Amino acid sequence: MSSNNSQTNFYQYIPLEAPNLAALVLFVVAWATHAVLTAYHKRIWFSSCMLIATGLEAGGYIARYLSSSNPYNYNNYIVQTVLLIFAPAFFMAGVYYLLGEITVIWGTEYARFRPWTYTKIFVTLDVLSIVIQGIGGGVASSNLNSNSSTQTGTDIMIGGLAFQVCATLLFMISCLDYYLRVRKAHRVAALSLTTTALELTLETGEQRAMPGDAPGEYATIRHAKKTKVFLAAVTAAVILVFVRSVYRVVELSVGWSGYLMTTEVYFLVLDSLMIVLATWIMCIFHPGFYLGKVNIRAEQTLSLSSDTEESNVVVGGEVQEKKRFGIF
Repeated sequence: MSSNNSQTNFYQYIPLEAPNLAALVLFVVAWATHAVLTAYHKRIWFSSCMLIATGLEAGGYIARYLSSSNPYNYNNYIVQTVLLIFAPAFFMAGVYYLLGEITVIWGTEYARFRPWTYTKIFVTLDVLSIVIQGIGGGVASSNLNSNSSTQTGTDIMIGGLAFQVCATLLFMISCLDYYLRVRKAHRVAALSLTTTALELTLETGEQRAMPGDAPGEYATIRHAKKTKVFLAAVTAAVILVFVRSVYRVVELSVGWSGYLMTTEVYFLVLDSLMIVLATWIMCIFHPGFYLGKVNIRAEQTLSLSSDTEESNVVVGGEVQEKKRFGIF
């Protein structure tokens, strides 16, 4: 049957009105919330990514809501498919930026890359995944509209989604690697009991460099209990997006007529719910509340991205020469 036939239900089910409307409302409110937070905190990169992600999600759920009363509309089906597949990639692009800031706060010495390099690597991978998914989506959409096989386009989309999953997994490994390196350095410093390696308590009002090159000016952020809560929240959000991405890969692998694709409850739980929770986590735990209004990486690490190989740092009140990290 041609896909232009008005009796073709592309979903192979009738989208439920209530949950799709609820998701639409939540994403619209999240978009408005991020817009306000953008104006207040001035974190342009992070907030721009979140605004794009929530805007795409809202657009996708407008199409799904309209489909609840007319599941035969081909345009609405394609719109929701494309927008809801692309949106999480922009969400992750915003999160990728934060790793660069975190490496400045706790010390670039423990990072495998320069702060700005982290963002460039993962955003590049993100863009590539979007391009691959876009090509696949275009091929599949064209074939569906002409009543041809969508397998080639589907395979390309699966490749793009799998690429996105791998990028997110690599990001998670990079974060874990950085955490373990910082933790190990701090344990060594605590055992050495040297005044140049230990940071004084906040009650003294003094700031001293931690092991490595962590700036003393960020001591308050490092010691604040709310910072740990923020990092845990970001971790949870990333895991939620990762679960959703894995689900999407499996869903497409089974096929457009497979059980996962044609059973809405899986979509509502493993896609809608995962992204709604991740989005609202980043609304409530916005980095502006925890890391401050200033983009720490932009303020402190532009010089780290230069070709300078060496610099001087102050450790324990003494100027010491420190090798600058290259790409690795």
